[in-house]
Amino acid sequence: AKVVVLDSDIVLLIAGSPWENDFESSEEIIRDRNLSKHIILHKRFISHDDVEHYYCASDLVVLPYKKIYQSGVLMMALSYGKPVLASDLEPFKEVITDNKDGFIFKSEDTDDLTKKISVILSDKTNLERVQQNGKTLINMKFGWDAIGRLTKMAYQTL
Repeated sequence: AKVVVLDSDIVLLIAGSPWENDFESSEEIIRDRNLSKHIILHKRFISHDDVEHYYCASDLVVLPYKKIYQSGVLMMALSYGKPVLASDLEPFKEVITDNKDGFIFKSEDTDDLTKKISVILSDKTNLERVQQNGKTLINMKFGWDAIGRLTKMAYQTL
């Protein structure tokens, strides 16, 4: 709700099946705060064939995880060339650096998340720079060429 006050044109796309809860409390917040006109809710399994449409429709991918061991979603967003705002969990920080090739906010801190979204979306030049750096990161460090070099090095040690 705070982000909508700062930018009335913002639209939040929530996509995917809810995990470990029924999403009812979130829907209640959406109703109580009259946010439905700012939210597109697709709470269902997203097929592999449809995933690209969700990334292509996004200006910023937000990953507000509370706990995670690794993130295929982060890697997928970067591979689609989308800038990412992720919570400050180690698995995310091992991949992206704040304001360099991604954005980081303090996990479970809604005020920090709100502030970060507002700052990110208000500076399109910086957003594009970070987006470009994210593309470079995924290609240089995690692309097939890099994986091939690492695999070759591993075989050469045998």
